[in-house]
Amino acid sequence: MKHISIILYENVMSTAVSNTVALLTSANEAAIRNHFPVLFQIELIGTDKRKVQSNHPIQFQCSRTISEKFDTDVVIIPPHSNQSIKQADSLLTENKLVINWIKQKYNQRAEIISLCTGTYFLAETGLLDGMPATSHWGVMEDLQKRYPLIDFKPDHVVTHSKAIITGGGGFSSLNALLYFIEKNSTKEIAVELSKYYALDYGRTSQGIFSIFSGQRLHDDHEIHRAQNYIEKGFKTDISVEQIAGEVNMSKRNFIRRFKSATTLNPIEYIQRVKVEAAKKALETGDANIADVTYSMGYNDLKTFRTIFKRVTGLTPISYRNKYKNIHID
Repeated sequence: MKHISIILYENVMSTAVSNTVALLTSANEAAIRNHFPVLFQIELIGTDKRKVQSNHPIQFQCSRTISEKFDTDVVIIPPHSNQSIKQADSLLTENKLVINWIKQKYNQRAEIISLCTGTYFLAETGLLDGMPATSHWGVMEDLQKRYPLIDFKPDHVVTHSKAIITGGGGFSSLNALLYFIEKNSTKEIAVELSKYYALDYGRTSQGIFSIFSGQRLHDDHEIHRAQNYIEKGFKTDISVEQIAGEVNMSKRNFIRRFKSATTLNPIEYIQRVKVEAAKKALETGDANIADVTYSMGYNDLKTFRTIFKRVTGLTPISYRNKYKNIHID
């Protein structure tokens, strides 16, 4: 049986904590039904006190704090309730003790699982340097800027390297727990839980959920101008040379500066802008795929389909069907 420490701190996301406990408890119950021993001993661990206030008017009662000496096999880091990257600095400053504790437990051979924006704590330890990781798509640009040594996988729902598992954004991070449960029990138990909780077992991409709003966390004013130019004229056939000319740069220098500022090359950026606009058109549920393709400046349906699927994980038809209006009789 593995001892699991779910680390709680002020304004932790209460739903993430309760869902984590529910899923792990259900895994224990499923193991017993299938004549296996209990899988996990689950404890809530506080930072400096045993009563922890969540983002909602809910308090969690922890059985221990990080100041107490105890062994654990697994540390789970839930997300913070405030997804704003503006709060990240204060969040990390206020939780230096828990960040050091996570690193200490890892060095004592504990597995670490971060859920959603819990990746901030894990990234701050330095344990992810040179390793793959994922998080909520909405903070990915900030994470990439803060921690350039980490190999972030924005579209991944789960990453696993050495003894570290990271989960994607929101409820998709529960797939990281399903992955962990399967690794420590059987595929049948994981599938049973995915059905009971209506989780999408085996989902590998969170690209379908992401909203591309432009990589704007930089101070390069010329590149901001280039981004504005792309976002206004993406429905036409814009060339890299044309954009570079608009901001008075050579093509080579423009590509270098654009990628440095946005983490994408100009072609990738144009594609992401086009796909985001196409997603909005398809979400009405009755859009014609060919009409959407041509309106985005593509003349080749196959090319558009390939790019759309690479970004979202779904074909345009599948995406449209997924977001059709639901009628309840």
